[in-house]
Amino acid sequence: MIKLLLLIACQNSTGKSACKYGTPTPVFRAEQPSIQSHRFTAQGNEATEEVTFSDGLKLRLLQSGCNAIRQEFQFVLPGNLQAQPADFWINTSIELLKKLGNLGLDYSAFNTWAQTIETQKEQLKLAESVALQPGFYVTIDRITRTENATLVLTLASQP
Repeated sequence: MIKLLLLIACQNSTGKSACKYGTPTPVFRAEQPSIQSHRFTAQGNEATEEVTFSDGLKLRLLQSGCNAIRQEFQFVLPGNLQAQPADFWINTSIELLKKLGNLGLDYSAFNTWAQTIETQKEQLKLAESVALQPGFYVTIDRITRTENATLVLTLASQP
């Protein structure tokens, strides 16, 4: 089930690509009721998707890879979060994945990721890639400023 999320945005529609996962496609749809704005740009095997949700949450999703794929979710969180401990960032990652999973059936793979991370959260350390299962890795990190923070959640097929 975890494989679904990594594949959802890298589909090979023509069968002509030499890449195992094909070219990146959008994960989110602009018509989704909870999406206020959406922009997707792709060049070769790299793509950037920018989403603002109706509650104000901003997400930048960077996709890259050909035979090994990587999806980096950059969530912008308001406020000064510089003093927050590691478990705050891990728990927030889980909650944000659940939120994405609740967008609808097409996004249920996010709930699977959230559940898998939650069951293994004691193993996680910030900025370290951890295998959730063979071929599926997660890295959680953060960039903090006084006015906001960016939670960086990376899902990848390699460390």
